Amino acid sequence: MTACAPRRQIQIMRSVIRDVFYVLLGVLIPLASFTTGLQAPKPGRGEARLWRRPRQLTRDLLAVLILVPLWVIAVVLVLPLSPAIRAGLLISTLAVGIGPVSAMKRMGPTTPAAREALDLNLIVLVISLAFVPLAFAGLAALFRSDVHLGVGAVAKVVLGRALVPLLLGLGAARLWPRFAGSAGPVLLKILNVALLLLLVAALAVAGKQLAGVSRIGWFACAAASLGAIVIGHLMGGPEPGTRAVVAAASVMRFPALALALAAVTRQGPRLIPVILAYVLTSFVFLIVYGLVMSRRARKRAEVVPLHAVPRTT
Repeated sequence: MTACAPRRQIQIMRSVIRDVFYVLLGVLIPLASFTTGLQAPKPGRGEARLWRRPRQLTRDLLAVLILVPLWVIAVVLVLPLSPAIRAGLLISTLAVGIGPVSAMKRMGPTTPAAREALDLNLIVLVISLAFVPLAFAGLAALFRSDVHLGVGAVAKVVLGRALVPLLLGLGAARLWPRFAGSAGPVLLKILNVALLLLLVAALAVAGKQLAGVSRIGWFACAAASLGAIVIGHLMGGPEPGTRAVVAAASVMRFPALALALAAVTRQGPRLIPVILAYVLTSFVFLIVYGLVMSRRARKRAEVVPLHAVPRTT
């Protein structure tokens, strides 16, 4: 009786942490989307938005929606992965609603890059309402699974947790610029602390399961993340800022949507550690990529053009 009591307490504690994790996930993603819209830069005069540049938009969407999923399909077909790891990795890739673009802003510190990230985010979120169910059905047919996903399930997550809060933030920034200027930085600080708590809760909920992800599973997540960044970088065009935005958009997926997709499958809870593993590896590679791009930008800034050097007679 006494031996079972500590075990029961541990189970109750894990259950509470799990509930806290899902509450944080449900609150923080809409709040992050709203904050992103609140701090979105205004378009400059004469600046063409992404939807008015069809060539660049086509390259961006080709990278995010087509080439990255094809790369991940190749990874899961080539590597000897368990069904749970394969399904979790594919679902992580299918969740193409990018969500908040604050991380993409870090990849492109200039204002045009931040606007590029915002435009791409809005477009992909809208497209995901139809793309995700169709892609889910295609993968289910490819891997002979009878799991189906309706547009309503996707719309509930994408609209409620990302697109609508993002648009509300954009509207608030346009209508009340003083409020946006003062509230935006405060909300960002709150989000940074809350996201840290979310990470701790995620590790507490799925720490043992993450340790149970095999080496080949972690390698597959790393290969998928690294390949996505390379694809986005190459498809981003000649400008470094645009390349960084598309690279971040290619590797970043929508964790809330991925968890919702996992919930409708038979393997359900077994997929959560794989999704978290992909998120962690993507985050690490994105940080490294950002550091490399920042270093290159500093080197370019330090190079003095020859015509700028004064001539001595």
